[in-house]
Amino acid sequence: MKKTLLIISILFLFGFALYLPFLGEKEFQGEEGRRVLIALQMLENKEFLIPELFDEPYFNKPPLFNWALAGFFFITKSYSEVSARFFSSLCLILTSLFLVFIWKNFLTDYEKNFPNPSLIEILIPGLIFLATPEVIDKAIRAEIDGFYTMLITIAVYSWFYLYEVKNKRKTAYIVSGIFLGLSILTKTFQALVFFYLTLFSYFLFKKRLKELLSIPHILGIFTYLGIFSIWAILVSLKIGFKPFIVAWIYQYLSLAKGQEMSFSQHFKAYTIFAFLGYSPWLLFLIFFKNKNFISFIKSNPLFYNLAIFSFFFFFLSYIFHFLFPGARLRYILPSASGLIFLSTLPIYYYIRQNLLPENLKALFLKIISIVNLILLVACFIYLSFSKYRPETIFYAFYFLFFLINLIVLLKTPSSPKYLFYFLLSIVFLLKTLYVSFYYPLHKEEINHFRNGAFEIANIIGNKKELYLCQTIPHHLLYYLKYKYKLIPHIYYLKNCSNLPKNSFILFMEKNIPEEILKNYKIYPLKIRTKSYFLVSS
Repeated sequence: MKKTLLIISILFLFGFALYLPFLGEKEFQGEEGRRVLIALQMLENKEFLIPELFDEPYFNKPPLFNWALAGFFFITKSYSEVSARFFSSLCLILTSLFLVFIWKNFLTDYEKNFPNPSLIEILIPGLIFLATPEVIDKAIRAEIDGFYTMLITIAVYSWFYLYEVKNKRKTAYIVSGIFLGLSILTKTFQALVFFYLTLFSYFLFKKRLKELLSIPHILGIFTYLGIFSIWAILVSLKIGFKPFIVAWIYQYLSLAKGQEMSFSQHFKAYTIFAFLGYSPWLLFLIFFKNKNFISFIKSNPLFYNLAIFSFFFFFLSYIFHFLFPGARLRYILPSASGLIFLSTLPIYYYIRQNLLPENLKALFLKIISIVNLILLVACFIYLSFSKYRPETIFYAFYFLFFLINLIVLLKTPSSPKYLFYFLLSIVFLLKTLYVSFYYPLHKEEINHFRNGAFEIANIIGNKKELYLCQTIPHHLLYYLKYKYKLIPHIYYLKNCSNLPKNSFILFMEKNIPEEILKNYKIYPLKIRTKSYFLVSS
């Protein structure tokens, strides 16, 4: 019990230290504003069945993430950037706990002659997961990805643990079916791609495909379809389900056609950025060529099956999404736990052997230390010519980063545990250096939406009312209506031919008619990359 509490405490403390600093400094970007606005609108309008943005239905995603985020806002009584992003951090910390729970049970079954695996051996997958750059990036955003990754990870590995380890086949499909159903309610039927790509390939490799035709699997299908159907039926009774189906099909087609990004952007995302996003842990895959390590894996069927299953989970997800030119790199994040377990196995092996091979020292200690020191020199040169001066804490972590790399370069550790600690500290310090440098800079010089909100509020004055003409700039509206409470009454206009009198109406530049430009007082606004006109009627 004490060890369990210690494990939980370490993962939470490490996650908080890694994710929380400067969490609220940067304004919302990407889809953050939209996710938060929908959740806040649910709480405000008490309409939870169908997501809405200012009385306009939002059909692109099912509502589960919005329900969860709205519930988090309701519990915390806060809807700041910190609260919204902290929800993602919390989901991914809980995911790391789940991975450690699964791994701890694997070790218990494997180490019957070693009933007490060390604390660090148990913590390996959880710490790797938390310190994966792509996971860190989603843990500090108020996006759907962290929550969705938690659901998919639990669905896939609860199935593996219950089905393959505990031989509880009905329970395996029902439990995974529950989380698959919740995943479908979060991001449509893409959830089934992760699950069935892995399951089909794993059973095919094991020559057990007929097990997909089993009664337990049918129970699992009924489970996830049943959970989804509860919401789908209620929606159909209210507005019909066609708007959602059309929106989802359009999303799938745009993904297949590559409408969201160019091929060169897609290729860079799945090569350069994928390598950076999953380093340094991706590098441990080279040890699957080591004969001694492979013999160790094959000597234990549980580890061998885990490696095969995890390989299919991560790499088939990668290949599948790589083949669609519109798929962003974040789409494969739910399969990250596959890579985590593949990296955990060699790290565990070398810690158990208390062995640090020379090639491991050269790759992970010498080369990484030299690269980091070169980066530090480049950073020093940049700061010498830059007018911007980071906060004091940046220089403290800069010196610590320099010191650790210099020590490792001059005195190479011989213990694999120290290698693991070194890699964790490098990821932690790089992330901390980034946020302590860029986030205050962003707040000082790149506050487009916060500044835009105050600019609009100053123009409107005491009117405290704003109409939107066929545009919903979600980041801007969050700061206007909710964060700073500058304009409490905001309304959406479907038809802008008859403007409300004595009011202010926000147009996008491309949507404003010529006669309005001629006949009304106009305030041009440039907010980040978009141009708006605030019209006084």
